[in-house]
Amino acid sequence: MASGLPLGLAGGSKIARTLMEQLGQQRAHYGRSVLYDPEFKAGLKQAGVTAKETPLAYASAIGTRLLGDITTDETRKFYWRLNHPLAIADETLQRVVDPGNQLGPYGRGLVGLTAVQPAIALAGSYNPLNLGELGRPTGYKQNVPDPEDPTKTTQPGTELFQRFFQGRTGRPLAFEKAQQEIPSLTKERYANYMNFLYNNPDPVGQATAGLVKFTGENLQGDPEARILGYPVSIPSVTTLAGGVIGARLGSASAPGVVKSTQLALDIPGAKEVSMTRLAPSLPAEPTPIAKKGSALRRGLAGGAAGSAAGAILGVLANQALAASQRNTQLPMS
Repeated sequence: MASGLPLGLAGGSKIARTLMEQLGQQRAHYGRSVLYDPEFKAGLKQAGVTAKETPLAYASAIGTRLLGDITTDETRKFYWRLNHPLAIADETLQRVVDPGNQLGPYGRGLVGLTAVQPAIALAGSYNPLNLGELGRPTGYKQNVPDPEDPTKTTQPGTELFQRFFQGRTGRPLAFEKAQQEIPSLTKERYANYMNFLYNNPDPVGQATAGLVKFTGENLQGDPEARILGYPVSIPSVTTLAGGVIGARLGSASAPGVVKSTQLALDIPGAKEVSMTRLAPSLPAEPTPIAKKGSALRRGLAGGAAGSAAGAILGVLANQALAASQRNTQLPMS
């Protein structure tokens, strides 16, 4: 235990407040929470506050960190940011393709057009070939349907907002109308899919109260998952994976210089230990603008190539599964 280190509840709380204040000044606030804060834990260890040696001080320090988390919504921000598959895709793009913020937010947005948007289109949340009906998915009503014709909408502004901002697909059309758009649709498949949408027949759906559920056949006859109500298909997953990997390989192949910054904490009563060994590096600073352009171009090209490869792989997987299901359904001779 370090000399001069205040003991007990008050001492642990004081050290925690000092750490939180200094860390807040030396790094971007977002990205840490009471559930994951390695710099904070390293600072406690440096100050001699551990669960084994100083349990009261440690409990007080963690309690103070928890209070700080609650007052700043640090943990809840992760839920707010990752409570939708689209948000997860965006976070994946940032962390995998551009972990050092080399491209910047607008550069990542451009790369996302080639690495993420194709996956979203293949998920079935909108139909990019049906722009005349604002991207209405095949076999579905508009979110705000016209009472006379559910494939039309009476509120185009609301329709666009719900489809492209909230990710809503609308409800399936009545069987007869849906079959006009999907000739292969059968009454059995339609009934099974409606049961899947509005109930939780599969074990995963029952276990998660419908937050995550799976079906072997959607309206088109392809496997589909619903995550928080949003459709996810095999081609969408493989396209996203291919696009992100391709964009990462492309942007990483560009020449550039990356600098890193280490935390340096000044904690009263702390042990004489360098924080360079205890705390992980902060995110790297952006590379010079001249290098950013090269990374952006290569990231765009890699994302497009990876998305195309992933889409082909996903479509082939769907076809293989469909063929397998047909074979199992053939009558025995």
